[in-house]
Amino acid sequence: MADIQKPDAAKIPCDGKELQTAPMLELREVWFRYEKDAPDVVKGLSVSIHEGELFALVGGNGTGKTTSLSLMSGLLKPYRGEVLLGGRPLENINGEERFHGLLGVLPQNPQALFVKKTVELDLYEMLRERKLSKEEKDARVAQVVQLCELEPLLGMHPYDLSGGEQQRAALAKVLLLRPRVLLLDEPTKGLDGYFKEKLAAILKSLQAAGTTIVMVSHDIEFCAKYADRCAMFFDGSITSCAAPRAFFCGKSFYTTAANRMARTTLPNAVLAEDIILALGGSLPQKPAKTPDFQYTLPERRAEDQPVEKRKLSWKRITAGTVCLALFLITACLFYDRFADWREYLAEFFLVLELGLGFVAFFPGKELAAADASVQPPKEKRRLSRRTLVALTMILVAIPLTIFIGIYYLGDRKYYFISLLILLETMLPFALVFESRKPQARELIVIAVLCAIAVAGRAAFFMLPQFKPVVALVILAGVCFGGETGFLVGAVTGFVSNFFFGQGTWTPWQMFAFGIIGFLAGVLFRKGLLRKTRGALCIYGGVAAIFIYGGIMNPASVLMWQANPNGAMFLSAYLMGLPFDLIHAAATVFFLWFLSGPMIEKLDRIKVKYGLIER
Repeated sequence: MADIQKPDAAKIPCDGKELQTAPMLELREVWFRYEKDAPDVVKGLSVSIHEGELFALVGGNGTGKTTSLSLMSGLLKPYRGEVLLGGRPLENINGEERFHGLLGVLPQNPQALFVKKTVELDLYEMLRERKLSKEEKDARVAQVVQLCELEPLLGMHPYDLSGGEQQRAALAKVLLLRPRVLLLDEPTKGLDGYFKEKLAAILKSLQAAGTTIVMVSHDIEFCAKYADRCAMFFDGSITSCAAPRAFFCGKSFYTTAANRMARTTLPNAVLAEDIILALGGSLPQKPAKTPDFQYTLPERRAEDQPVEKRKLSWKRITAGTVCLALFLITACLFYDRFADWREYLAEFFLVLELGLGFVAFFPGKELAAADASVQPPKEKRRLSRRTLVALTMILVAIPLTIFIGIYYLGDRKYYFISLLILLETMLPFALVFESRKPQARELIVIAVLCAIAVAGRAAFFMLPQFKPVVALVILAGVCFGGETGFLVGAVTGFVSNFFFGQGTWTPWQMFAFGIIGFLAGVLFRKGLLRKTRGALCIYGGVAAIFIYGGIMNPASVLMWQANPNGAMFLSAYLMGLPFDLIHAAATVFFLWFLSGPMIEKLDRIKVKYGLIER
């Protein structure tokens, strides 16, 4: 057995010399409480932090560390004492100067810093009010992106990141401002060992540039290894303050694991590296300091580009002008001239012409996320086998089931017929999982869409035909495919009629809602329906009048007339047209206001949980 070398305490490095630079941040007899009659949280806190120093505050939970950090940033004001920043009272420094190059704050919850839809947009938002050229902003963002290793995360929503990734993204936002004083609350929370080392290198490079860093942390090893001074916070004030080695040596509880293990033999050993050196070992060489970062951001995605006003083409101008001219002609020649069904027809054309005119002059932007929900290229727009199966079910099996229910079951087994329609609807949807097991998250998303549609129909029960069901079914079909659109529509019609009690109408409503959602998914897949507010609203309005109305109005004849004829069908359709117009207006209304946020959320879910078909 090799001889074990006797520990040599002389090989343990000593603490560095205390900085002699001028104080950058001072607290003088600071007292603070959250409410007038509440107990004091910070009690007579006095501390002086030098320029270029890394100062670590450690201590138990609830002792006032985070509150003290808020006092240093000016987010909270002491009722006694003063806070000096660069020798100036903090209260005399306005917020714009304070948080634009003087102070940078990384809160304990990094989500408090995120305000945009992607990490990249969040980074650029930090420089929005800075007077910098586009090239300078790109250079700054590129530097922190590489520094914090955010390249693969730029297109993701900040809330979809893991805890450690959020911490890195938040740190990048703070570093963009290049603050002179950096306040960090639990900066190592959620970070792996590799990025802790990277964070330490970042902090040391900031120190070398003269940045003052105040850090609140429970990571004792990190503080012992990298801080210039450590302070113990207890009962609202600092009870001890010293360089790391002097601070942690000899403490029985609040010290490092290495000191606990070696204190009887090496009382000055604080880090594992100290023990290795004392036993004659050697430490791995640290890599050379990385030079100035040279990095070019990947090409920005379409939705991440600054919003530009779309120029109107001559085709749009011509179409809009023609529609508005037709609106004026119809209003002058036909409005309020009739007392029968022709008046409703005139009103319908007035609404249609006015709507088309506005859509032509005010084109909407794409609502799709570029990486998740764009329409497939032309060569991949062929309908899948299960879509063709669903089409067969919708056009043949389901109408045949309704026909059998009316003419062979006396239209009295409507819930039995409804259940058969549900089973026929679920068959093509089940083909999605012919090669894999269904994931609970997929089924939950669809169930939630059904629940929202049912709740929406129930919430507007007092307004005849003014319901959001068709709008939600269209969004389900566009985002998740025609089969899902039909399933959401059919289930919504089935479940909601438990509350509305519309009995024999249930199979027809299931069929009408379902086919609207199915066609929305198919048209989007084929590239005929764009994911814009205007396109969705036009499809929703037309579908409510011609598909839903075209099914439900003649259904009343089939259910109540023994010998139906063409005149009965036409009469039923015209009598139901006013309600169909209300239904169409409601669908357009809900699509206009719901399509943007709903599609954004559904696309995020598809990306986050991998629900995109490949």
